[in-house]
Order: sequence, then C-alpha cells, then structure tokens
Amino acid sequence: MNAKEALVQIKNLLFTEAEKKAAFALVEGKLVDGTMVAYDLETSEIYVIGEDGVQIPAPVGEHQLESGEIVIVTEAGKIAEVKKAEEKEVEIEIEAAEVTPEEPKKDEAMAKVEETMGYLEKKVEELSKKVEEMAKKNESMKEAVKLSAEVLESFAKEPSDKAITAPNQFAKQLKTEKNERFNNLQKAFSTLKK
Repeated sequence: MNAKEALVQIKNLLFTEAEKKAAFALVEGKLVDGTMVAYDLETSEIYVIGEDGVQIPAPVGEHQLESGEIVIVTEAGKIAEVKKAEEKEVEIEIEAAEVTPEEPKKDEAMAKVEETMGYLEKKVEELSKKVEEMAKKNESMKEAVKLSAEVLESFAKEPSDKAITAPNQFAKQLKTEKNERFNNLQKAFSTLKK
C-alpha cells in the first residue's frame, strides 16, 4: 500500500462521507470547454459536475483546465498525472507611428504646464510693475526727506523767542520755582488763618 491509498483509508475510517466533503473539500474548476469539475490532488480523484450538481467520475483522457494545467485520467475518476501549464512567450511589436493612449495624457499634462506657466508669467509681470511703482515712491520719499532736512536746517538757523538755558541753570531754575511755590503756599495758609 502506498501513501495515497493509506491516506484514503484513514479518511474512510475517521470520517463519514459528509464529513469528508466538509473537511477535505474538493477544489472546483472549469475545463477549457466550460465543463465544471471537482478534484482532489491528495486522493487523485476527479469528478465531472453535471448541470443538476451530480458528480460522476471523469472519463479517461486528457482534460485541460482553464488555468492551463492538463489532468491525465487513465482510470475513470482517477488522476494519473497533472502537467503544469506551459508558459508562452508573447511578442509585442510597437510601431513608432502608432498613437498610444499615453499621448493624450502627455498632451493634457503639457496643457496644464503651459497654463501654469502663463499664470506665473502674469504674476511676474504684476510683481515687476509693483516693484517699479515702489521704486518711484522710494524716489519721491527720498526727495521728501531731503526737503524735510532743509526745512529743519532753516529752522535751526532762526533765532528762538526764548533764550536757551544751560543745563546748570536748569537745576537752579527748578529750585527757584520750588521755593516760589512754597512761599506762595505759606502766604495762602497765613491768609486763611486770619
């Protein structure tokens, strides 16, 4: 007895038919002609599923699945061999003159770039005009400052109606004013007492 037969006997001993289907569910697939099949590679069983859902053992022969694998059945319902799908190389030729779907995307992208560039150029022109206006205002401000300096110089040359006192005299003047206020307050109090 080989390993596969031993596994089948263990399944038969341990599980009822319903439990086997639930625990060891068959994999469902389709053949290239659209026929539904169910198979279990562990037990090497394959069944054809009828339209009514009834499973019958697959006939002897080669059956190609939609995945490309070829299942070889030598005894009804028993898988003898599974051949892997052959990978086919597909050559794709692209002619230079063909229009690819990416080109409209490039045109859309270029249109957006050009639109953005136009917007930026307009903003640069606006900013350069503002800079020119600010430069003109700066020149007029310089002229105003120059004229203000001349006016201040002319005022500085004019004589004042009050004499400028020296800093030492300022302290004496404050002391004198303080004494005068004190004396005036004393006179006010003395008149009130009378």
